[in-house]
Amino acid sequence: MSDKKLFKGLFHICLFCSDIDKSIDFYQKLGMEVLFNLQEKEGDVPWDYYIKVAHGQYVELQPVHSDNPHPHPEDTKYYGNQTVWHFALETEDMKNMIEVLNERGIEVWQHPEPDAKRVYSIDDIFLSSDGCYVCWIYDPDGTPIELMEQVGETKQRRYDPE
Repeated sequence: MSDKKLFKGLFHICLFCSDIDKSIDFYQKLGMEVLFNLQEKEGDVPWDYYIKVAHGQYVELQPVHSDNPHPHPEDTKYYGNQTVWHFALETEDMKNMIEVLNERGIEVWQHPEPDAKRVYSIDDIFLSSDGCYVCWIYDPDGTPIELMEQVGETKQRRYDPE
């Protein structure tokens, strides 16, 4: 087992939002900028917006009623102002991270949907539409945690160069 540090840092936090225009306006008033959005195909309504907090740190906004290719679970409940859906940690070595987490008894999953398959190696994961390797784990309370590694020219690197 490698003792190498598994994570580079907090990559993003993903928030549900009931009114995407108001949410974008709010974060822009805080001095943040919309870097890019994700949509299934050109011309579709975006289902995801990346807002830059600082270099390499983002708030990801997902409209609650969007045509998200990763649908929110049917049993999702909203309590008062609870809007956090997940947060993401960035790694620089997805292969090692998967091996270490499995050795430590932490179950790794391909995606957050109920039909997700277990991840046992880098060969079990996929490249997301933003250009990152992605897999998921859950904390003891069931909070989804997205694990990401930027590979090559990701949208984050394209719109937020060093």
